[in-house]
Amino acid sequence: MSNRSRAETWVNGYAVAGTGLVVAAVVPGATSAALITIEATMCYQIGKIYRGDDYEWGEAVAAAGVVGLAAIAGKIVALEALTLIPWAGWAAKAAIAGGIIKGLGQVVIAHYEKAEG
Repeated sequence: MSNRSRAETWVNGYAVAGTGLVVAAVVPGATSAALITIEATMCYQIGKIYRGDDYEWGEAVAAAGVVGLAAIAGKIVALEALTLIPWAGWAAKAAIAGGIIKGLGQVVIAHYEKAEG
């Protein structure tokens, strides 16, 4: 299995987990920290796929900064506002969160593939 395939498997799993987490949380602010943790962990796992087992959290944090995790964090905070709109907001929030995680994962994969190339 290629690095890309392995990394995309992780991305898809984290996108599903993030979507499920958002569906389960109805309290404003409850999901932001968890989603940021999921995204950071995903960045770390993808880094390990491309760089090996001695890849460290510090490297993952640096890579996340390069690919714009801070910009994604702002979108996660904006998602919290959707919690205030019962039912429709909750459904939209889950779909958007999964999309953000998937998009971030694809950017992280591209970052490591570019670094290898």
